Amino acid sequence: MSTKLIALLAAVAAGLISLSAAADELSLKGTWTGHRERIAEKEGYRNGTATLVVAEQQGLTFKGTMHWSTPAGDTHDDLAGAFTPGGKTIMGSDAEGTYIFNLLDNNTLDYCYSEHGENFKTTCARLTRQP
Repeated sequence: MSTKLIALLAAVAAGLISLSAAADELSLKGTWTGHRERIAEKEGYRNGTATLVVAEQQGLTFKGTMHWSTPAGDTHDDLAGAFTPGGKTIMGSDAEGTYIFNLLDNNTLDYCYSEHGENFKTTCARLTRQP
């Protein structure tokens, strides 16, 4: 094998290892809280607090709960999600709908959520990781 080919293979291997390490280093675990705003077909506008608790993460996948305030009190749904290496694309879902997340920095996470069906709704919030 030529020296150039060996150097190229070593560079490719190093790149793959660093991508894998970047995915392993990205942690969404913790409690993230912020102000949310929602619009629903039947219930109209509603604002309040949203809290994402990521309890488990394995590689590029995670599980947790989303909590939010309502006039009837606080409620929550379990969710599961996954992200691309480096966290550029982060998606999640629960029993009724879909989440899209955008990690702005290690402690700031934007999300939007939508549900389809008779009482369709959409909500978005900026969440901050709690210490």
